[in-house]
Amino acid sequence: MRAKWLLLWLSAASLYAAPRDPFQPLASSLCVAPTALTGWRLQGVLGRAAALRAWLVSPQGTIVKIAPADPLPLSGWRVSAIAPRSLTLTTGSGCSPQMITFSLKGSAYAQDNPLSAGEPLAGADAGE
Repeated sequence: MRAKWLLLWLSAASLYAAPRDPFQPLASSLCVAPTALTGWRLQGVLGRAAALRAWLVSPQGTIVKIAPADPLPLSGWRVSAIAPRSLTLTTGSGCSPQMITFSLKGSAYAQDNPLSAGEPLAGADAGE
């Protein structure tokens, strides 16, 4: 009796199956391009080794806080690793997996030059 039901179910299922070209990729495996990250930069990394958080700045100047467990607002990207001086994002398993690493510039103890910070030179007259 079970064999009859199984045979009936398989024959009914084959009626609903549409023929497919075996040389064309499946429709569900279409690749969706991830959001382009041109113009994004790493502003900083804060925290201890077990709980690091990173700050990315968008080309429009918006700051995005990133933690490993939080979902990213960047479509198609996910956090791969956060290190004290870098952030690595990957696209996961897709047609062409991609990886990008943002790094902080300078050394860990680098300071701004007083001229670049907008401070006047020592000995310069404030009135001129």
